Amino acid sequence: MEQFGRNQQGGFVDFVQPVLKRSMFGYEKAVLNVALRLEYVDWNKDHFKSTGGKIADEVFAIVPAISWRPTAQTVLRFNYRHNWQKDLLGNPPSKLSGFQFGLASYF
Repeated sequence: MEQFGRNQQGGFVDFVQPVLKRSMFGYEKAVLNVALRLEYVDWNKDHFKSTGGKIADEVFAIVPAISWRPTAQTVLRFNYRHNWQKDLLGNPPSKLSGFQFGLASYF
């Protein structure tokens, strides 16, 4: 079935810039960062067998963020995600925006 992709392609680039390094909320070496992430994925890099037209199942996203690292092994991140997604037929992209919150700990 053509709607299930055998070949996919995508990637992202993430820019993170520290803007404040000092003691915060009892953490001696805390860091406040601003970030920007750009994402692209093509879920189906193929063509329709019947028409030869490109299958357009794609997503593009821009994600600005603020993150706080109380320690080198922990990060709290607040994102605003805005993405555009095309369906299989390549109709004009649907637009979706939203806020995300994440917590990561590395050990």
